[in-house]
Amino acid sequence: MFGTVILDAYSSDEIEQLAFAIDDLCCPSDSYGWASAGIYSFWDYNTHEVLYIGLASDLAIRFKQHNGLLSMPEEGCKYSLIQEYFKTHSKLGYTIFVQSPLSQPMVHRNKDLFEKMAAEHNSSIKDYVSEQGIEDIKRVEGILIEAFNHYSGRFPVWNKVGGSVAGQNRVMPNNINIVKSFSNPQAYAVNPIVSRSTIRELSNNPSFEGYESYLHAVRMYVLMMGMDFDDALDFANKWDKFGWYEKNI
Repeated sequence: MFGTVILDAYSSDEIEQLAFAIDDLCCPSDSYGWASAGIYSFWDYNTHEVLYIGLASDLAIRFKQHNGLLSMPEEGCKYSLIQEYFKTHSKLGYTIFVQSPLSQPMVHRNKDLFEKMAAEHNSSIKDYVSEQGIEDIKRVEGILIEAFNHYSGRFPVWNKVGGSVAGQNRVMPNNINIVKSFSNPQAYAVNPIVSRSTIRELSNNPSFEGYESYLHAVRMYVLMMGMDFDDALDFANKWDKFGWYEKNI
């Protein structure tokens, strides 16, 4: 259940800071914020060119692998490319396209939690874990890489292959607007699915995070049902018994 695009940009000495913020917003053990499984993108901070579109079952762990905070075989991450990039650039853009926490799959870091819940209720772990979040990121990655390919005539320069065939076959012309938003720091002004705050700003400000979490549901209506943003917001507010949005705008 995708809905929100969140941008940031970091220098080589801000890697740990951004890794913490990603984990804070997309922790696999939390029931608030966003799911750990999502889409991410690296982009050139100077030219705004999308360099890479990828998927991760645990966004924070994958970011750490790409940036050398966790060891991984070179062929399995973009560490060398990122190191080379920082030789001539002061900042690298990074964006996450996130899902509702209801789409949280079982990953290495929450496996014990799901097993404990199942054991306490004498039930199968399948009753608590959905694979839909994983299937969604595979499909959406395929859609977005192919949308870039349709628009540019090639894959992003750090992508060697396309995504899932199922995703590639579901590309629509307006999907490129999502990809374009990944590398545009001002995209929130023209694209309602983009957060007004950066990854680190949301991590540092619970009120901002709460606001964007509420709007995530609105963005889901926009993306999944094709609703106009204002209509989707009115629909969400209609079912908001606590009037959260009206109290906090």
